[in-house]
Amino acid sequence: MAWIIGAAALSLFVCLPLFQYYKKNMQLPLACAFKVLGTLCAAMLVLVAAIKLDPRCWVFFVGMMFHLAADAVLEFRFQIGAGLFLAGHIAYIAYFTQLWPVSSLHFVCFAILLVLAAVLLHQWRKPIGKQMPLFILYAVVLTAMASCAIAGGISSYTKSGILAALGAAFFLVSDAFLLRRILFPSPRAMNWFVMITYYSAQLLFGAACLL
Repeated sequence: MAWIIGAAALSLFVCLPLFQYYKKNMQLPLACAFKVLGTLCAAMLVLVAAIKLDPRCWVFFVGMMFHLAADAVLEFRFQIGAGLFLAGHIAYIAYFTQLWPVSSLHFVCFAILLVLAAVLLHQWRKPIGKQMPLFILYAVVLTAMASCAIAGGISSYTKSGILAALGAAFFLVSDAFLLRRILFPSPRAMNWFVMITYYSAQLLFGAACLL
């Protein structure tokens, strides 16, 4: 538990404020460094779990390394960063389906989330424009990952499962608001909300592996 609290405190109360500070002051290399370190705090939880508890967590660790790389690349090349996040989500799917076999609940959850994503993309189709195929692909993979975590986690009736389900929910919220921030003018507080929910998602995933 001390590992989890320490990682969360370092990620949310040290790395996140420093990332926002350096990004505001247009010092992108330093901003990216602290952004990556924030995700690394969660990755360390997964690494400990992979070494000491469950070798299957190595798959999740690989996925988080893709996300960690995406954190930096996204600030400079959006499409490449999105591709790295896709790779990370696929690794997450592989991990969650190892833990919890696919059931009818997975398909129901996936269908619901996919419909919600389709409604959102349809509403924002004009500002999305020609990038729609990329956003559709990302939405399908993201909702598949979230469905595996939410359906599998809830049906497992374990603390780890609930944490994973919450992590997936936070990831969905973070990405939805990130998309809105990309497409429309947004207050600076939106940047904080996106990153808080994103780091919370990764930390919850890390805690789920460790517990």
